[in-house]
Amino acid sequence: MNELPSFGIGKNGQTFFRWNKPDQRRNDRLFFAILLDSTIATPLALKAAGWQRELGLRGKLIAAEQLHVSLVGLGDHDGLPMSLVDTACRAGGLVQAASFDVTLDRLSALGGGALVLRGSGGNPALQTFWRSLGATLSDSPLKPLVANSFEPHVTLLRDRTRVAKLGERVIEPIGWTVRDFVLIHSFLGQGRYQLYGRWQLSGQDDAVAAM
Repeated sequence: MNELPSFGIGKNGQTFFRWNKPDQRRNDRLFFAILLDSTIATPLALKAAGWQRELGLRGKLIAAEQLHVSLVGLGDHDGLPMSLVDTACRAGGLVQAASFDVTLDRLSALGGGALVLRGSGGNPALQTFWRSLGATLSDSPLKPLVANSFEPHVTLLRDRTRVAKLGERVIEPIGWTVRDFVLIHSFLGQGRYQLYGRWQLSGQDDAVAAM
């Protein structure tokens, strides 16, 4: 979720996206994600604390209730544009997909010093869902934000110095069934999330945003 663009609406009513250097005034991040169910997140947070001690890592652990798989980032902002939230909620409500299973079985390093969990099988069902979400967003003003590739992972903590030196290891598989996805407003530097939408994966067209 680094180096995301700012979003705005010009005087002519057209949306714009700007890829600038990180601005410390931008404290509001918006993104689509899959939040881990508490039955998975709580024991995973305990495992993460154990790995942190075992590997001698620093950095703040991600709280259990905030463990997630990022799907599509909608930028960092100085004050959250509600027009962007509204557009994202409308798009999220159009996604039609069935629930699917995810399995993570590798502990590894990712860019920015992130200690993450990934799946050795690539999680094809998750990739399929990501493509479905991307296709829906591509039919909206959010199209410029849809990436060309997707590396599914769950971030556990960040330690720029030590994590980069770690080798990947296989762990006991952690799996669950994804039944919904969400739109998250992250208050950067505060460790706080606010949900602006949650959509059930039923395979039907009855997804409802929970505000």
